[in-house]
Amino acid sequence: MFNENETKVFIITLKKVIERLSTVKDCDINNFKDIVIEQFDDYNYEGEEELKGLNSWVDISNDGEYKLTVSIDHKDAYELTLFVKVLNKKATIYNVL
Repeated sequence: MFNENETKVFIITLKKVIERLSTVKDCDINNFKDIVIEQFDDYNYEGEEELKGLNSWVDISNDGEYKLTVSIDHKDAYELTLFVKVLNKKATIYNVL
């Protein structure tokens, strides 16, 4: 039978989040924010999972290059800068710092 005490909890590292973010290519700009959020699945910083910075993003509905920031809502968490290129209503993350 299933024993909760033997269940291992798997979390991912920030490096894995950056790798995931780097794979976001040609996604519809209407789904872009949700896709970014998905890349943080199973990641937390000292138990905090909520993201901040998403509400301060500029409008990316026009073609161009954008710098968007996102981080876990914790005072010591790293803030990531997403370098995004939008072309024909499709967004691609081409760098993450």
